[in-house]
Amino acid sequence: MKKVVIIFLLSLLFTSCQKEKIIGTNDISYKVYYFHPSARCESCINIENFTKELVTTKYSTPLPMKYESLNIEEPENEHFRKDFNLKFGSVVITKYNKGQVEKYKNLDSIWSYSDNKFNYFRYADSEFQAFLK
Repeated sequence: MKKVVIIFLLSLLFTSCQKEKIIGTNDISYKVYYFHPSARCESCINIENFTKELVTTKYSTPLPMKYESLNIEEPENEHFRKDFNLKFGSVVITKYNKGQVEKYKNLDSIWSYSDNKFNYFRYADSEFQAFLK
């Protein structure tokens, strides 16, 4: 009986390690960026907080989807203006394949929901779900 239990536990350990290995070597990844200027208003801060909360609570597993907030006015981030055709503060969801952007979507309507967390979550979540299909 002891041998059976040990074999079972070892097989579970081996299987979980294999799953981790597969997940760790996956070439596909997702990232949600919040791009903001240096000067920020209440709406900007709301959008940042709402986006971060949604990504970290709903989309952290099993994908995982990463979240990053970047100041678009810093020189090292200026290339994103061209990469994602940014005009002002924006939330952009991206799909990376082998480290290269495969596709992206700018959530154009975020400003309409910046004062209402529930409506913002509903809008952003529907956009994320559509993007992931």
